[in-house]
Amino acid sequence: MFYNSPEKFYTLLFGGLEVCSPGFSLFYHDFCLKNEAKNLYKRVTHSRAGSLQDKHTIFSEKVDLDRYEKRLEDIRQTFVSQIVTGYLPSLILQLFLKIVPPIMRFLSSIQGYISLSEIEKSACNKGIWFTVWNVFFATVFSGSVFYQLSIVLDPKSLPEKLGISVPAQASFFIAYVVTTGWTSVASELFRVIPFVGSLIAKCLGRSTDDEEDVEAPSICFHRDFPRMLFFGLLGIAYFFLAPLILPFLLVYFCMVYFIFRNQFIHVYAPKYETGGRFWPMVHDTMIFSLVLMHAIAVGIFTLKKLSWASTLVFPLPAITLLFNEYCRKRFLPVFRAYPAEVLIRKDRADWNQGLMTRFYGNLVTAYEDPAMVPISYSRNPDSLDLPLLSPVSI
Repeated sequence: MFYNSPEKFYTLLFGGLEVCSPGFSLFYHDFCLKNEAKNLYKRVTHSRAGSLQDKHTIFSEKVDLDRYEKRLEDIRQTFVSQIVTGYLPSLILQLFLKIVPPIMRFLSSIQGYISLSEIEKSACNKGIWFTVWNVFFATVFSGSVFYQLSIVLDPKSLPEKLGISVPAQASFFIAYVVTTGWTSVASELFRVIPFVGSLIAKCLGRSTDDEEDVEAPSICFHRDFPRMLFFGLLGIAYFFLAPLILPFLLVYFCMVYFIFRNQFIHVYAPKYETGGRFWPMVHDTMIFSLVLMHAIAVGIFTLKKLSWASTLVFPLPAITLLFNEYCRKRFLPVFRAYPAEVLIRKDRADWNQGLMTRFYGNLVTAYEDPAMVPISYSRNPDSLDLPLLSPVSI
């Protein structure tokens, strides 16, 4: 049972008492009135506080919304700036480098080379050094013309300037490896551009019975070879400055191995035998990368004022150049000309098959000296275009 009034509650508690002082009764009534006033004050205070809290909640939500909008604007600006400063330069550079291999091949073809292997070898050599000078050094020493002229006019300060500029471009070259390296290898696997070209040719009514349509393509050494060597240069130059680039390069070279292995087995058919003549370019690029790494190390140790470390690095370029000279004298003739052992084996095989006798018989009439040819006074204009070599098959 509940009693709502204080009098009933008082009667229940103290009704059985025969002695009850009037002071205690007044004290109890005063205590009840104070409790009622206190409860009323709490209700009014809570109601007002609730309304104020609602208003404060609305105001705080508005402030948070404004803050979120500012954060979104900052995020958008940061995202756009990251795209503009991080991704677009690599993309523009990649699009620019797409037109370099055809230009280098054209320059090599008009240079005077008559064989396809020599043309692609010359184009590959031009492409390597073009990529090194116009991608690496142009990116590292990007600045005013006077700054670049000061580098040329003061070569003694080149290691120090390399020590300042090369570490600053580490993030750009990491992005370059991802955007250019990984993308190019993935596109090599899918071969989207040749596929689209074949579809366009079929839509234009080109016959699929032509020999060109069923001919297996050959790898473009002047397109892929310089890119791989340039990534090797980046790995050697940055492995002690920015080790973070090494996992990206490792992924790139693993992709190159597996994808090009599949392409060589199932897609490409070589048009000529290289005979290992591209290996001297690989050797020269690696030697240049090592010397460049030593120069960068000397520049960094000079900036750090570590004279003893710079002194220890100085013998390394000399040792590298001596090793290069030894390799050129010991191994380079093997790549420039066929070894005598291979030629002797080939001559013996031809002699055992009876091909040498027929070769000597055809050699007598294969070439006619123009001085020994009788003079023809015929007025037939076709005689002016006759070849010096007779059409005898050898």
